[in-house]
Amino acid sequence: MAKLNEQSFRKAISSDIIGSLYLIYGEEKYLVKKYTDMLIKKAVGKDPSDFDITELDSDATLDMIFSEVESIPVFAERKCIVVKDYDFDLFTSSDFKEIEVFVSDISEYSVLIFCMPTLKTNDKKKSSGFQAFVKLAEKYGTVVELETLGDIALEKQVISWAEKNGSKLTSVNASKIISAIGNDMNALKNETDKLSAFANGQEITSQIIDDLCPKNTETRIYSLASSIVKNDFNGTYRQLELLFDKNEKPEIILSVLSSAFVDMYRVRAAAEAGKNNEQIAIDFKYGKRDFVLKNARNSVSKYSTETLRDILEIILEADIKLKSTAADPRIILETMIARMLVTVREGIAV
Repeated sequence: MAKLNEQSFRKAISSDIIGSLYLIYGEEKYLVKKYTDMLIKKAVGKDPSDFDITELDSDATLDMIFSEVESIPVFAERKCIVVKDYDFDLFTSSDFKEIEVFVSDISEYSVLIFCMPTLKTNDKKKSSGFQAFVKLAEKYGTVVELETLGDIALEKQVISWAEKNGSKLTSVNASKIISAIGNDMNALKNETDKLSAFANGQEITSQIIDDLCPKNTETRIYSLASSIVKNDFNGTYRQLELLFDKNEKPEIILSVLSSAFVDMYRVRAAAEAGKNNEQIAIDFKYGKRDFVLKNARNSVSKYSTETLRDILEIILEADIKLKSTAADPRIILETMIARMLVTVREGIAV
């Protein structure tokens, strides 16, 4: 009947028309859970009886699912049968024939929902079993695919969470939270709730974020790259010292630092060619990491392409020394950082 995205499903679910078969999946698990819960409430109310909602997991057999769908609701007009993280690759061709006959004639008092609240579906989308069930569900019901939100939408969502918690949050600081945590909405929701509680009804400031947001290794190294392009000598070596204190491997530091400056170089070259971040993300398959491009664009606005090439050359030389000599890795990295800071200071403004 239909294949919908988040926006179109939001409109559909606000109507009074409820179908009998749904498949809800996507890489953004927060949205999968959110819209599955909304659909359940729409079908059976906010406080459904245990008799009128049944949850089944991936171990459920077709007979178990069919039996639950055919049972009559007790205290509501409808009943919901929610099947989570089902592996459609387990279906045989005869199974598909059997389930097609069944879902083509589900009674009006039952709502069968297949959802993927934890199962990763990027790889599954390529499988024949999953594709076959998507086509079947689209033919007899509604398929909803929920993808990761873009930067702007994600910032608005984080700001909305903060406001619901009674806190103020600027777009800049929402972006800062996303940069630290990543764009997984479950993790962002938990972090925003924590920051709001600490702010206690006041604004979630940049300082609060710096003090409370956890920083993984990648985030710390990207902060190191940011300090370098700002020509912040003290901040740069403070970040490097912290990485050494955490016993981070020199190879990892160099690899991620290289990635950070490759991001900057791509953004700078794309800007000169009249291309935007969205095109870079598509061309180089950034996927969920596309938020790093926004930070890269802000970082390199005053430096030339030549300056960034020089920095990448310095990183390459350090990488070769790290892999081919017995020199102290710490000295190699510290020397590399010093050369990078000099290059940045002498960079050609544009």
